[in-house]
Amino acid sequence: MNEELKMSNDFNYSAQARTNPVFQTAKTAVCLMARAGIPDADKILHCLKLDDNQPLKSMTDSDTILGNAIVVETKYRTMCSLIENSGYHTCVDLPCGCTPKALHLTEKGFRFIGMDLPIIVREFAPIINSIATHPNAITFCEVDATNYESLEQALRDIDEPICISTEGMLMYFSDDEVDAVISNIRRLLEIHGGCWITPDPEIKLQFMLTFHSVFGESSVRNLEKTGSTASKQSDVANLFNSFILNVENLSDSIKTAENLLRSHGLKVERINLAENLPELSVYRQLTSAQIKQFKDAMQQCHYWLMTLDESQNFQDNVTVQKNLPFEMKYTFENGVLQMTLRGRMDSISAPNILTTFEKEKLSDNIDEVKIDCSELEYISSAGIRVFFDIHKNCNKGLVLFNVNLSVTKILLNKGFTEFGVNKWKLSKNF
Repeated sequence: MNEELKMSNDFNYSAQARTNPVFQTAKTAVCLMARAGIPDADKILHCLKLDDNQPLKSMTDSDTILGNAIVVETKYRTMCSLIENSGYHTCVDLPCGCTPKALHLTEKGFRFIGMDLPIIVREFAPIINSIATHPNAITFCEVDATNYESLEQALRDIDEPICISTEGMLMYFSDDEVDAVISNIRRLLEIHGGCWITPDPEIKLQFMLTFHSVFGESSVRNLEKTGSTASKQSDVANLFNSFILNVENLSDSIKTAENLLRSHGLKVERINLAENLPELSVYRQLTSAQIKQFKDAMQQCHYWLMTLDESQNFQDNVTVQKNLPFEMKYTFENGVLQMTLRGRMDSISAPNILTTFEKEKLSDNIDEVKIDCSELEYISSAGIRVFFDIHKNCNKGLVLFNVNLSVTKILLNKGFTEFGVNKWKLSKNF
């Protein structure tokens, strides 16, 4: 870990990590890229002090690691190729993770804008900038994908069409979060023009077909290990939403995902993976029979390219006014921590709330936390994770007041009822 980052007075690494555990998947991916032989992945791994491949330790089976490396290299090389052939020369990578994509694309003459959680950007950006041949063509921005203002601010100086790439993100989101992300991407395309490319809708299918084509009957066991590792690293239970295809009902789930995009004024082109598959370094670890079976299997997979549907007279149903800026006020008296939250509680703001709670708990025992949510506009999975953490770590639990209908719906969908009627409540009176 970068010592400057760890010791920063205004950045609580521990709170960021617990609020956004999905950041661990970025480090797993670059370990797998190094295993596959992707250029510069080993340099990044060394700079991250991950030469021991610690993120892969939970994958104890060599076939599971190899299968994941095949999928990761396939996604990386195919996405780079599709971006290069998109016709747009500014890549907006959301999330950018810890991959060598910035190095690869800027060598090809592209401008690269990497967007990710603060915990990723603050550690990864200095590494890439230190080894890049063209650092002036690279920009990193701290964002929350559900927060339009953070995305808009990151692109404030861009005056040309963009190619937005999202890889390995959307399966970790709930339906309301996916809906927000798609709306945000459409609004960015409306302003800048360009396209959006992602492998995410068919990623479960790609995993299933990759493992089955390479490992045959043992693929089910290896896939179960992969799913378990991803769930533990991200703190997500099922890696499923209406944008991720159900491999047991592909036809209906394709229609569901396409209708979701259409509801946001986007049209989709499904690009056949096998027809756009670059040569992979990981083939050196496979037999000729495995390579053929893999290539044949990828005929059934597609990556999705979205653009604005100009044929629609689309009316955005998302409120266009600016969200209230995040603000937190609190008092602590007689064992009760009272907070008032304003704006959005997401990946960017939620760690501040957890840090405040833990700071007060160190100085005195907190019996109960009462939060006035009358001006809380939105809460993401990161915010809900913080609420659960607070509830578990004070004697009388957490009470939320004046919660609006949209936030209440998100809370109930995320299992807030698990607290039980005697341990938590939504109240109208503070």
